[in-house]
Amino acid sequence: MLKSVLFDIDGTITDTNPIFLDAIVHTHYEMTGQQKNREYFHFSLGIPSPVTMGILEIPQDIRVPYIQRWQEHIKEKMHEVVLFPGIVTVLESLKEWGLSMALVTSKVRSEFSFQFDTFGLNHFFQVVICADDAPRPKPNPDPLYEACSRLKVKPRDTVYVGDSRYDIMAAKAAGIPFLFASWGTIDPTSVLELHPDFYLKEPIEILDVVQKKTQVEAHTQLNYQNM
Repeated sequence: MLKSVLFDIDGTITDTNPIFLDAIVHTHYEMTGQQKNREYFHFSLGIPSPVTMGILEIPQDIRVPYIQRWQEHIKEKMHEVVLFPGIVTVLESLKEWGLSMALVTSKVRSEFSFQFDTFGLNHFFQVVICADDAPRPKPNPDPLYEACSRLKVKPRDTVYVGDSRYDIMAAKAAGIPFLFASWGTIDPTSVLELHPDFYLKEPIEILDVVQKKTQVEAHTQLNYQNM
């Protein structure tokens, strides 16, 4: 029985991906002297910043200042970030329907507050799982398992809404149905080739999926009881 909904943040709830990409383009040039385009850094959306440093092969002695500068550039632009249309309605409806909710993000805890608190949505979520709250970050299933554990639900009793390849890989590994938030994705092909359970064009469609899953499961349970 569907009991909870798990959400990614960037590219799913908040329209932050373009700002994150611009910030790392500028930072990379400042810290290394290398000018790269946005596409070069697409891989960085959806994984923790320390993991990005390893993939970029940034020298150990400048990784901390690199991340700090990257976050400074993000802070400078956070006032421009908006919520995707309809997302507040979705959260209000899910809460009204009695479903628990959690955020499962690849932000480290130190980045979470300044990148999310100002939107005033924290009260909708009983649990927030950051990259440093689980043994391994997405695309491993650990953060999703941790969210389920804290919500006291089984993976089969939830769904995960996300926009990136790392999100769907984590969901599949955890055995959790995946709702593809196509409205915020930077690279839809990389997600579609992994066959998401649901393809959504706008946030309000989350409610349609939840309603259908709830009705189907209730009908199935009723049939089982009548056997």
